[in-house]
This record gives sequence, C-alpha cells and structure tokens, in this order.
Amino acid sequence: MNRRWIWSLLTLAVAAAGAVTLYQNNQARLRFVSGTTFAMNTFIDQKWFGSKGQKTYDRVTAFVTEIEQEISMHISNSDIALLNQKAGKEYVALSPEVFGLLSRAKELSGASQGAFDLTIGPLVESWDITGLNPKVPSQEEIQKDLELINWEDLLLDETNSSAMLLREGMAVDLGAIAKGWACDQIRQLALEEGITSGYVSLGGNLMVIGQKPDGNPFYFGVRDPRGDATEYIGTVSLEGKTMATSGDYERYFEEDGVRYHHLLDPRTGYPADGGLISVSVISEDGALADFLSTTFFVLGREETLKHLEDDRYQLIVVDSDLNVYWSSGLNGNFQPNQQAEGYTFHQ
Repeated sequence: MNRRWIWSLLTLAVAAAGAVTLYQNNQARLRFVSGTTFAMNTFIDQKWFGSKGQKTYDRVTAFVTEIEQEISMHISNSDIALLNQKAGKEYVALSPEVFGLLSRAKELSGASQGAFDLTIGPLVESWDITGLNPKVPSQEEIQKDLELINWEDLLLDETNSSAMLLREGMAVDLGAIAKGWACDQIRQLALEEGITSGYVSLGGNLMVIGQKPDGNPFYFGVRDPRGDATEYIGTVSLEGKTMATSGDYERYFEEDGVRYHHLLDPRTGYPADGGLISVSVISEDGALADFLSTTFFVLGREETLKHLEDDRYQLIVVDSDLNVYWSSGLNGNFQPNQQAEGYTFHQ
C-alpha cells in the first residue's frame, strides 16, 4: 500500500470523525476549540482557548488551505508551480504573501553555507521520496539536477511582485521553510483575534501562544527518533515560540537494504549524512526555526554543535550514536526522559 493512499484514508477518517470538538472546562469555565485537519501534506492540530477559539480555528483552517493553493509545487495553477513552469522564459506575478516567502527563502539560502537552497526542486522530484514512486536516481540524473540548483538564479522584481527562474528546468521547492513561515502567519492571525492561550501543530512545526489558562506552561514531548510516535526523549515547555524539528525517521524509503530519508543535501544530491538523526530549533521566528532545523541537519553534527549557544534560538540535537545535546537556554524548559532506552544526555 503506497503512502499517499494511506494519507488519503487517514484524511477521510479524520473528516468522518469530525474536525472540531468544543469542550467546557468545568473548573476554569473556559472554553477551548480543538481539532485536526489535513493540508500542506500533513496533519494540522489546533487548540485555542477563549471565546474567539472557534473563529480562530476557522480562520487558521481557511488560511492554510488557501496558502497551500499558492505555494505547492504539485498544484498546477499555484504561484510556485507557474513559476517553475515558466522557468527560463518569463516573470510570473505572485501574491504578496508568496513574494514575501520567496524573498525570505532566498535570503536564508544565501546564509546556509550551501546546505539549504530553495531551488532544490529538480532533485526533490527525481528522488520523489514523499511521492508515489520513490527511487534512487542515477548519478547522471543527480548531476543534471545539481547543475540546476542555484538560489542566485531566482530573480525577484519587488516593484511588480513577480519572480523568474533564470534557466529552464529549474524549480523552487519551499518544503523546508513553508510550514515554519505559516506558523508565523498563524500567530499573527490568532493574536489579531485576541487569543492569549493556544497552539497549532503543523507537521514538524509547533507554534505556541501564552500559557494554559491556569497559568501553567504548555508541555510537549520531543519525539524519540528511533521509537514510535508515542515515545519521547524529553519534554519541553514553550511560550510565544515555534519549535521546528527535522529528522530522518518519518519520510523515507528503503531500496536494496538501504534507507533513504527525505532531507536532501543540495551540495551532494543525496540524503544528508552528517551524523544527525534529529534537530529541533526553538525560536520566536518560525521561518527561521524551520530553515535552521533542515540546514543544521544537512550541515551535520560538528557544525551544528558549534551553534548550541546562539542567542537567537535554542537547539535540541540527537546524533546517530543517540547522544542528546541541548542549549543551556533550555535549562528548566527541557526535561530529558532518562528512561529513553539507549540515549545519553549531555548538558
């Protein structure tokens, strides 16, 4: 059974069960709205406290659905799909939101030491790891794709809110930043509605506003990258921040006994192999967190550990030897699970 069919069945199950449930807290007398939908190729969980919870839930659901129609490279009339189709030919007019996202992604591509490039689309398509026919491309295919990857060849016309890829065959893929960026937009939307307590989980990205209504922080498990979805290596409290996680354990395929994950290195053309299995980045800037979780995973263990104490964000890093490292700024917020089998915790 292929993964896309499984996703479809799960989506139908969620719809049949009902996406939204309204609860009453008998002690605090505060309502909250929570539920699960499917968009941007992932499940989206929301929980909003207060009288504007339902309106916020509905606005977030509509926003994510609409933005997917604009940025997905697999929706033929989306802004990004049209940009890719017109590569090497002409500029394409973009919505202000998409133009802003492309501008940020290009800026971050230039700061990534080559580990992140928004024009990685041809390579993603050749591997098709999250699609119907994942495969290991030939060396010739990979070399051809690598020659088409260059963030500097994305031309941006701010005056006309338009963009163009310089060479035919180039393609933008925003999968490594779009969900974190969406978390930033959702935060602003929720704050506009007066939300002071709640969160949204969007794939590997978790955005939190405030604390629980009783004044306690929201706590979330940090996934055990070598366990099942119910197992965790620790818990972390978040307030006013987004946590983005990239790992080798969810989207992958096996061929001839080798496992290939979806985090591709635009420098080599192959899945990143830098000695890491999970990187979580916590920041007030969701787009930055999403970008960095992928970039650090690709850069590898040695380079990532140099950035544990950067004051712009905090890290939780797991290497392939099951060592767990975290930024000192998370002390008191991150609680390691000492019962997690096989792991060694370093602080």
